[in-house]
Amino acid sequence: MPKIVDNYVLERKIGSGQFGDVFKGYNKVNNQDIAIKVVKRELLKGKFNELLENEIRVLRTCNNENIIKLYDIKKTANNFYLMLEYCNEGDLMQYQKEKKYLTEDEAIEFLIQILNAFKTLVKNKIMHRDFKLANILKHNGNIKIADFGFAKLLGNDNLTSTMLGSPLNMAPEVLDGQDYNNKADIWSIGTVFYELLFGRPPYTAGNMIDLIKNIRNKPLEIPKKINKISDVTEDIIRKMLVVDPRKRIEWDQLFSHKINNFLEDKIKNDLEATLKDEGLLSMNMSRFYIKNNKVIQHPSEIEKKQEINNYAINVAKAGKNQNNYQGAIIKRQTERVEEVQPAVQNNQAQEESKQTEEDEMQTKESVREAQIRIKKRNANRILHERNIYVFLASVAEDAMNNTTLKSSELVGFLLVKKLLQLVEFLAGKMRKKENVFKLELWDMFVDTKDFNDIFMYIEKEHEVFRLYFNSMLDKIQNSPKIINSAIDPQVKAAISSNINQNIDAVLKSMLQDYCHELVQQILTSIKDSKDPEPYRPLMIHADRILDCLRLDQVFQFEDLKNKQQFNFKLYYDEDDKMDIDQLMNKIQTKLFSAIKN
Repeated sequence: MPKIVDNYVLERKIGSGQFGDVFKGYNKVNNQDIAIKVVKRELLKGKFNELLENEIRVLRTCNNENIIKLYDIKKTANNFYLMLEYCNEGDLMQYQKEKKYLTEDEAIEFLIQILNAFKTLVKNKIMHRDFKLANILKHNGNIKIADFGFAKLLGNDNLTSTMLGSPLNMAPEVLDGQDYNNKADIWSIGTVFYELLFGRPPYTAGNMIDLIKNIRNKPLEIPKKINKISDVTEDIIRKMLVVDPRKRIEWDQLFSHKINNFLEDKIKNDLEATLKDEGLLSMNMSRFYIKNNKVIQHPSEIEKKQEINNYAINVAKAGKNQNNYQGAIIKRQTERVEEVQPAVQNNQAQEESKQTEEDEMQTKESVREAQIRIKKRNANRILHERNIYVFLASVAEDAMNNTTLKSSELVGFLLVKKLLQLVEFLAGKMRKKENVFKLELWDMFVDTKDFNDIFMYIEKEHEVFRLYFNSMLDKIQNSPKIINSAIDPQVKAAISSNINQNIDAVLKSMLQDYCHELVQQILTSIKDSKDPEPYRPLMIHADRILDCLRLDQVFQFEDLKNKQQFNFKLYYDEDDKMDIDQLMNKIQTKLFSAIKN
């Protein structure tokens, strides 16, 4: 049997730290997943006891969506048990290694959440002192700052001198052994943000002495060849990574910097441009929707997207009467101001439940965990199909924006028709609760909130793409130029409102011809060009057109060898990070394979 402490069940060991082991567990009363840090009493002497007390005090003091929560504390004769919020996606060090480096938008999204957490820490005069990628956890796409074992509650002088933390993330004043204040955390945040953007720390060395020398003597490098960041992003990095703490950006300036509104301003600007753009408003709004809703990886992301979704639908329905936009479209997490309820303590030692086969129970997945994992996989499987049809929408958009090729609008229209077929199929099966993908625990899954949230989301999305398709159909049917360019009778027959029409053969033929023209256009353009980089978007478009020809092979939900699920965010990032020659070779290889088959 698994170990039980009061209402808490320890399912299996998931990690270890300086104080003890960390277990995945749950609360028997409300079935909530938790992480349980087990601290042996025999270790709690001197400094270790002080550090644990500091961590508990910090977690009790701070109530913030982006700081890990302490739910409860239990004591037994041998151990302390800290019942903490469980994060299901590991830490940012693992995440950054998988992706090498993040897109600017994703890195900024994480930075905004980090700064939201530090608003609470700064207000409560708390220094983290060990802020690094490994201490930033992810849960359903959201950031949770953790591991406050080295945290310091500052006194009236706001200064401390203990050298704690990880050297590559330590502020220079800490490395130098000087007195320092919480502006040292600003430096650490800057190093973390830099690592997310460029895949490496801003300063490195083989030892501490050389590291300090490099920080003090070498100018900060911004490697834009790796990641072409904006001026706003470069500005905040340079202001955080200032060697002299007196000249380093202040906390209030950091919290009010333009970076905090960067993503929302970007969406607002897109929306304003969309509303001003000539042409059918419903089509333009659908394009706006596609751009801002490309990938959903977790059911929890649906709520974040919902305001944009609802707005796009309402504007598309309103037509030309809706000609302005007011108000925020991103619900940003804010610091909580309510009082934190103190964690419950059991001051009398409790008897720990006796257990057998302890080592086996610490590593084996429980039945409950298996059910949670299966339901999560089911949600991901449906979202995977959703991400495929939105991929087709994004490729269709790129095709219609490539006005240099005659067939581009017809290719875009056929892709949208195909994606609408996929949406209608998926929405119809979910409406009937049919287990079309042969998923486990299906009857249990269809009764969950995740299933309902995904279904409602796809239903609304179906409406968006139906409006998009109708707008495109009207445009094409009322354009003699486009109609006359469709010489093939099968292509002309496909230009209809019949969604159930099988267009696979004609779509494949159109995509192959279009891709040949596209590659020739790219090769001609870059032949005499000194800098082929401006043609990257066209190359990426060609690469994705070729993937449209092999949807089933390219977008397999799960790799059968390692059981790893397909990651659409990594897919979209790959071409941006690839060297331009590698990208061209990749396209030509795929094109040769397409011709061969």
